[in-house]
Amino acid sequence: MSGIAGVYWLDGRPARDRGVRPMVDRMRHRGPDEQAVWTGGSVGLGHCMLRTTPESVHASLPQKSDATGCVITADARIDNRGELCGALDLHPGGDPVIPDSTILLRAYEKWGVDCVDHLLGAFTFAVWDPRANRLFCTQDHFGVRQFYYYHQPGTLFAFASEIKALF
Repeated sequence: MSGIAGVYWLDGRPARDRGVRPMVDRMRHRGPDEQAVWTGGSVGLGHCMLRTTPESVHASLPQKSDATGCVITADARIDNRGELCGALDLHPGGDPVIPDSTILLRAYEKWGVDCVDHLLGAFTFAVWDPRANRLFCTQDHFGVRQFYYYHQPGTLFAFASEIKALF
């Protein structure tokens, strides 16, 4: 399984690579194929990629939507891909496969936080939505994928796939 991590400085201080990078480094074993960090304003998202499905070969995370500015990091296996692609009007076109993270991001852009009601599979993901100034984090219905978080009211919200990344 891949790993995700992130910080949201609720007090408005800027998120920097050095705030998220150590979290990603602590989970490097979860993502030997790629590690990446995105920061913008007071939010930073990180990802450790372990490519285990044909779709994951085409993913690069964190991923930013050109249309909305939303950014996602995800550890996901979506089981109702065909149904979702139809509902979201997603067609591979020139790409041989649409990554699960792209499906999740488009689902969030269409349905907002209710996107979870449309998903089947094992997943945990976080979406930074600059339009609503919101960090949306969720986990699959059975908790197959891990999600740990720390919240200091008014100051910080941090999350990761492994608790040791929060220390």
